[in-house]
Amino acid sequence: IPIGYAKVVELVAKVRAGIELTDSLPTFDVADSRALYDATLAPVAGPLKDVTRLAVAPTGPLLALPFEVLLTGPADAAHLAKAPWLVRRFTLVHVPAPSNFVSLRKSAANTRADRPWFGFGDFVPVTLAQAQRSFPGASCGESAQLLAGLPRLPYAQRELAAAQALLGGSPADELVGPAFTAPAVLQAHLKQYRVLHFAAHALLPAELRCQSQPAIITSVPLGAPDASQALLTAADVTGLDLDAELVILSACNSGGPGGTNAGESLSGLARSFFYAGARTLLVTHWSVNDQVAAYLVAETLRRMREAPTLGVAGALHAAQLAMLDDAGHALPAEVAHPFFWAPFAVIGEGGGAANTAERASPTDPKGL
Repeated sequence: IPIGYAKVVELVAKVRAGIELTDSLPTFDVADSRALYDATLAPVAGPLKDVTRLAVAPTGPLLALPFEVLLTGPADAAHLAKAPWLVRRFTLVHVPAPSNFVSLRKSAANTRADRPWFGFGDFVPVTLAQAQRSFPGASCGESAQLLAGLPRLPYAQRELAAAQALLGGSPADELVGPAFTAPAVLQAHLKQYRVLHFAAHALLPAELRCQSQPAIITSVPLGAPDASQALLTAADVTGLDLDAELVILSACNSGGPGGTNAGESLSGLARSFFYAGARTLLVTHWSVNDQVAAYLVAETLRRMREAPTLGVAGALHAAQLAMLDDAGHALPAEVAHPFFWAPFAVIGEGGGAANTAERASPTDPKGL
């Protein structure tokens, strides 16, 4: 990238600042989003002319941004629904490294899991006293307050219920509320499930500074003296035994703040799930409204069920385009802002039509 590492860090930070909600919805930085596209993909736009699916293996600060929000041409920040987003050109997946994509593609059709779905969510926050015992002292006081201050997610149960119904899951196949603890996840027999679905918070070391690993936040067991069993860490995930086609991390802030450390941490969490046996992850790149998250996840799963050849990447792509097209019509105009339609990204193989040939018999002309 000819503009250099420092400039990329600056551009990613500016684009993220134009997406993440503070006191109000910020103005999206169309100029810097276009500048990032010009520096990364514009030089190879010609060879990509007939390509419809794109896998990207970003490094450094680019890990903190879904490529869908890049602009391929001029745009007006006041009229984003018709902007030339990269998502209008490609179905996108992100991978930690090209080797991950190759290995995941090879194993994509090999799942033996025979049950459709298992859900986790509706955590019960730890108390401040429990958090302070896990993060003691003045230097970790901020981490303790952050962990204890995480709010409950009122739409988590609705999201899990919608997914369960769409994918044909059983009401018994979930850990929710007080039952959703890190030890319970580790003890569950999850290898038999094709889709694992977390509707929860996640925190990265860039935020929880006294915690060295990214972690999904759970409830703690009844009577727990501290918050240690409310953290399902990347190391814990690595030890799971999975055979999952898809892991949904509808986890507020699973991508963390913009920047190198946050992106690398998210990549590390993805690697942990891949090592445990997952093939594709659906993650969030910023702290999104949980009602919006529930809507996007349900729309993605509905489209994936109705058109299995899309895979999760194609289904998310279709759901995002529908939100953009409906902005100002069936949906409020403000949903054209990427804060609403772009928080989710697919990490991994992505499934769908691109690997039809690999799944078909090599002697079948329709599969070649």
